[in-house]
Amino acid sequence: MRRHLGRVVRLTATFLRLLLRDHQIVFWNFGFFLVLLLVFLGFLSGGESAVRIALTASIVTIGVMANALFSVGIGLAAARERGVFRRYWLTPAPFAGIVLASVLARTLIVLLAAIVQVLAAHFLFDVSWRGGAVSWVTLLMMGSVAFGAIGFLVAAFAPAVHVANRMVNLVLIPMMALSGASLPVAMMPSAWADVRWILPAAPLVDGLNGAFVHGDGVIDNLWRLSYLGLWALAAYGIGTYGWRRREV
Repeated sequence: MRRHLGRVVRLTATFLRLLLRDHQIVFWNFGFFLVLLLVFLGFLSGGESAVRIALTASIVTIGVMANALFSVGIGLAAARERGVFRRYWLTPAPFAGIVLASVLARTLIVLLAAIVQVLAAHFLFDVSWRGGAVSWVTLLMMGSVAFGAIGFLVAAFAPAVHVANRMVNLVLIPMMALSGASLPVAMMPSAWADVRWILPAAPLVDGLNGAFVHGDGVIDNLWRLSYLGLWALAAYGIGTYGWRRREV
């Protein structure tokens, strides 16, 4: 068990180095949403602190969703379609560990990119967190894991890359609009505003707002973290079943 775990850790580090050499991955994960955040905070916030906080929580949440779904979902589907995973069959590492390492590496990049965005908002636009950094970092970690798991689920059942792309957009676009990440909750019908928490993006954006505005800590966000964890477990469980049923 310890030997397999060590192999997964080493494979994750290897995949991480390879992914960070890909200019497209670096741009979309670290560059695009960082520029988007800075533009919104610098030109569209009106200099109001409350608006900047809300924009930061929303854009970072959208970035986590989009980067995780596209990087893990479409990235794994593309790697499988190119036969990348077949090349690892001759290695001593178990195949499940190889796939897990690939997912972990891509999820780590999503998490690091989100942390960079929050730090940029903090140091450049004084978006502060009253409860300390542990709360929002934990939220971002669980959010990245949850959406990475959903991306893994997409890759498991998408027969081709173009299908994975459609599935990701089918998940991402409605969730952006209905979770409160892009459309303010105040503009939603009251009936939907009361149940939107069923979408995993809602506890993430609400938790970030609470951490930034009210200083909510890990205990305050415990149910949100648990809910994101349940999404991750369910998606990984179903996705693992899907991967075992298909030839990679």
